[in-house]
Amino acid sequence: METQTRYEDVLALLPACKPALYSKGQMIYSKNGASTSIYLVCSGNVGISEIADNGAEVLLDILGPDELFGESAFLNAPHHSQHAKAIETAQVMTWPIADIGELITKRPPLGVALMQMLAHRNADYARRIESLAIDSIERRLARSLIRFSERLGTRDEGGCVKMLPLTHEMLSQYVGTSREIITQYMNRFRKRGYVSYSRQSIILYRDTLQTVLQGNGPSSKGHSSYSSG
Repeated sequence: METQTRYEDVLALLPACKPALYSKGQMIYSKNGASTSIYLVCSGNVGISEIADNGAEVLLDILGPDELFGESAFLNAPHHSQHAKAIETAQVMTWPIADIGELITKRPPLGVALMQMLAHRNADYARRIESLAIDSIERRLARSLIRFSERLGTRDEGGCVKMLPLTHEMLSQYVGTSREIITQYMNRFRKRGYVSYSRQSIILYRDTLQTVLQGNGPSSKGHSSYSSG
């Protein structure tokens, strides 16, 4: 796929380094210690969040193996509101931003590949903002689950997808509502046979869940405003 090719282009141009190990819940960088490097997830999953002025946390994305993050280091901004932490035990490679600058000078294709990757990521954010503006919470949750299953899940022979056990709190931070409302819709999805979940995993019946987006299944028009919950 095109996105994967962009990552492969970037990874092929970055020198290998020894990865650091982060335990589940451990901060990689925080609001008070902002990113000064570019990072690569080697194993596990990493969550990237933005902290609002009122302290509410918005989950921007969950990244899996072979995905890069920390691009806010390019901004060299005096104030930072982003943090990254391990969702589960993760191995992460790190390159200081100054080293990345030198590498781009020596390897111009690296700069092009990074810009293409960032442009694609910005396009994803734009689609998400559009969904926040026009979709009901039910549709936003369905889109989010399908997206995470495509990027972080494993399909079995029966056609369902198994992925990491995202908490309702994390889903609420990503979808833009309260944990209680996410619990309400996840229970509804489970009763309809769209998902099953436990502390170990989420099983997604993606083809069935697609009916919410196609307008063939029940849809909720309520709870469409943002609540940090």
